[in-house]
Amino acid sequence: MIGVAILFLVIFLHPATTRAQAGRLPQPQRGQRATLPAKPQPPLTLRQVIESLSSPRGGSRAEDLVSKRGVQFQASPAVLDILKEFGASPKLLSMIPVPPVPPPPPKPPAPPVAGALRVICEPKDCAVIVDDKYMGPTSANQKTLTGLHAGDATVEVFADGYEGVTRRIQLQEGKPLEEKFALKQSMRLRQQSANGSLLKVVASLGGIDGVAELGNIEGTGRLDWTDRTGQKQEWAMTFNKRIGKDLVMTFKTRDGQCSASILAKSAKQECKGELKGGGEKIADQAASLFLSYQLQDVIQALLKRPVLASETDENRLETSDGTDTYVLTIGSDSLPVDLVYGINDGNAPIQVRYSNYVNLNSGRYPGRIAIGRLNNAAVWIFTASSVRSRAARDQ
Repeated sequence: MIGVAILFLVIFLHPATTRAQAGRLPQPQRGQRATLPAKPQPPLTLRQVIESLSSPRGGSRAEDLVSKRGVQFQASPAVLDILKEFGASPKLLSMIPVPPVPPPPPKPPAPPVAGALRVICEPKDCAVIVDDKYMGPTSANQKTLTGLHAGDATVEVFADGYEGVTRRIQLQEGKPLEEKFALKQSMRLRQQSANGSLLKVVASLGGIDGVAELGNIEGTGRLDWTDRTGQKQEWAMTFNKRIGKDLVMTFKTRDGQCSASILAKSAKQECKGELKGGGEKIADQAASLFLSYQLQDVIQALLKRPVLASETDENRLETSDGTDTYVLTIGSDSLPVDLVYGINDGNAPIQVRYSNYVNLNSGRYPGRIAIGRLNNAAVWIFTASSVRSRAARDQ
């Protein structure tokens, strides 16, 4: 019985003793230091990988180190090129982590939409461009554009024969805007228009033959002029104009008579009665003005110059050579009605009004010529009661 008990104790107590011994760390023997577990190694730097590649068994050693420790850098193109130069294998290169793909940038918010833009073009329809995008032509001189972005915008309008206009505008969110563009005719179109109008004037005056007849005429009529005191004076007159710059005029009043002649570059005056001594200057000035603004001479002067139609009125013809200027206004019947002639003398331009046209064989002659300063009442008014063509009489 004692033997059986001892065997039971041995069998029962042995596993517990084994488990207790297994749970305890082995104790170092006297005279020995305790062994601590190894610390984890940090990832390799690029320099360390290059050094391992340069050592004996560089390729396999570097692969082993990288597989165990990893690296602190990423596989950028520049890094891979450096490792290849030091003999890195494809396997080693594949062990270098690839940089993460950056996330796509967030979409910008949709720009605010501007209110409708109404483009008005004058004097004719035009093509419209907004920020270099063709928006199409206007219709009935206008076009409404929608869906444009709010903010600064560049609007361009153009039309054939006109100078284009570019304008920078500010479009506001949800707020409509109206922009008017006044187009100016191009210089080429203005010159073409003026030449066409000038040819119509010649045709209305009787053509080339009719204008030629106006250069050699005679007639009778009346001169109304204003003296220095503002008093109106009335003189009967006769005139005889020949081709060129030859003119003879005679003026009569109840108090006397004056004659004035202009032949080429010479002028002569003679007065009788109470007009003697004071009327010569008046007769000279009247004859000079009458001769200077004969319509056929004005037309010939314009035909020799480059003429432009006015930017605002195609019935106004303009020309200038730097020393003097002509502005001729044409009526609806293509006959001249107004001439403004200016020279650089500091005085207001001369204004001549032509009216009361009469038939002169194949031509037409202004029966009334009123001369004064621009925007002032006429001082000299020549009214013809009868006009004859000397050219027709001499045939």
